[in-house]
Amino acid sequence: MAEFSPEKRLLIAFALSIVIFLGWGAYMRWKYPPPPPVPVEESPAEASPAAPAVVAPPSSEKERAGRPPIEPRQAAEPREMVIETATATVRLSNQGGVVTSWTLKNYHDADGKPLELVQGRATRLGWPLSFQLADPALEEKLNDALYVVEETEAGGDQLAEVVFEWSDGQVAARKHLRFTRDGLCEIRTAVSAPDPSASLRVFDNPVPHRVAWRGGFGEQAVAASGTTVAPPQVFVRTPAGLQRQPAIQAGQPSGWPWKSASPFPYVGEGGYAGIEDQYFVALFLPQRSELSASAWATDWTPPPDEKGKEQKPVKIGAVAVGADGNGNALRLFVGPKDIQALERLEAPTLSSGLQPRLGDELVDYGWFAFIAKPLLWGMQALYHRALPNYGWVIVLLTVFINFALFPLKLKSMESAWKMQKLAPQMKAIQARYKQYKFNDPRKQQMQQEIMALYQEHGVNPLGGCLPLVLQIPFFFGFYKVLAISIELRQAPWFGWINDLSQHDPYYILPVVMTATMYLSTRMTPMTTADPMQQRMMRLMPLVFGFMFLSFSAGLVLYWMVSNIVGIGQQWWINRRHRLHDEAEKLAAKDRKKKKKRPEVPEDAEP
Repeated sequence: MAEFSPEKRLLIAFALSIVIFLGWGAYMRWKYPPPPPVPVEESPAEASPAAPAVVAPPSSEKERAGRPPIEPRQAAEPREMVIETATATVRLSNQGGVVTSWTLKNYHDADGKPLELVQGRATRLGWPLSFQLADPALEEKLNDALYVVEETEAGGDQLAEVVFEWSDGQVAARKHLRFTRDGLCEIRTAVSAPDPSASLRVFDNPVPHRVAWRGGFGEQAVAASGTTVAPPQVFVRTPAGLQRQPAIQAGQPSGWPWKSASPFPYVGEGGYAGIEDQYFVALFLPQRSELSASAWATDWTPPPDEKGKEQKPVKIGAVAVGADGNGNALRLFVGPKDIQALERLEAPTLSSGLQPRLGDELVDYGWFAFIAKPLLWGMQALYHRALPNYGWVIVLLTVFINFALFPLKLKSMESAWKMQKLAPQMKAIQARYKQYKFNDPRKQQMQQEIMALYQEHGVNPLGGCLPLVLQIPFFFGFYKVLAISIELRQAPWFGWINDLSQHDPYYILPVVMTATMYLSTRMTPMTTADPMQQRMMRLMPLVFGFMFLSFSAGLVLYWMVSNIVGIGQQWWINRRHRLHDEAEKLAAKDRKKKKKRPEVPEDAEP
């Protein structure tokens, strides 16, 4: 069995890591697909099964008898209000005092329409900003009631105020929404029952409650256009850290999908909480005191499909937040996961004394944040100061990276040339041990002889793989930037590439990338004389091309441009090496001629 050289093993490991990376992502998308679009229904939402253990107001006839009545306050018919801000159009309904639509003006869906972040509701779900209480019957009553509405135009930093009030004579509820010019919605809520020992006042006996976001969130995947987005997630910033779980499976038994305990359903302290998708977030922050948060899942069965086939039940996640038992004072941000915008929100300090950084925690670049963040910063700087096109920014940045790494590549190529010259001697050593099995102890002696040959000629066996190793962090850095940075969402390049964050719809870039990678491989000196290893190296571009079919166009563009720059650099290196070899041959001939020429004594007469 042929022995692979260390650099080939490293190359194979890199290729296998990408295969595993892609395979795991495909498996998770198949195993846990995103929920189907939720149809809008007019039936009231049921209470969540994971409501906090709070005290509901007394409702027996005996308890109600001793109370002075609360003045009933109810609207006669449903009504809808529209709030226009600089970035969004928000539709409110007085039936439940909830949000029925939150459309972003500066972002569009795959059909070119303003992006809708509220994705409907089913019978067992509800609308955003609905109440969550311990008493399911009271919760349903408050979330289906017709509230009296008061609208006022605010001045200064405030755009508009909407107040919802409702009472049936025994229980009263109030929601005060204030939309500010900085894109926030300040929310104050109260639910109360009357206090028998006091005069007629609406909020004498507060009922603990939370404000919930139900009914789905975020951008929906559009299969016809090839657009794909990650499914939404619910999240809570607990004292132990930011806890996330896909919204379609929140509340699964412990161990899903990892072999560790799941934090959901969750009830407890939260620095902040909300629901998010790949690029957008609905984020609740307290205005005062600490935030009490809960996250749970509701069983929901989607309606039959177009062919009448019954659908399997799924769990739809939701999140609810509250500040204290005397009424809630919250801030709500609904918009893109822009790092700078999130940092300006200033998350509250946790009970542990830590103040979370919203930009770092919600826009998570993972292990490669150390390279992804500088890449994004460089891309933004080039975009705003030189090239207002992220495709050309990627091209320019890739050229810069390749030239910055060129000295190391030149050094590694020199090592590769030396190894190519040593290939016949290595092949001779391998031939002496070819009759032994790969696990024979004498194979270890063969490796020792090869390493001694490397040391004798000053060759680093891993030097040829150095350029590839250095490109791995940039590869994953670009991958994370293109996958979750709002700046790259729907960013066009030119021609058919309308979205650098999605794959090439015609697969032209992967084909060109494969061709350039093959050409680069042909130009690079082979460091092995083993025919099987050489064939494997020739097949690597095809393997990479197949894997890159599903990658984002921006990532394929980066690798393709790297190949093109590498071809130019390799041509220069090959030419330099060829001239160097020719010069050495001429010098060797001159030395040979001098040795053959008879020596003439210095005192000899001419």
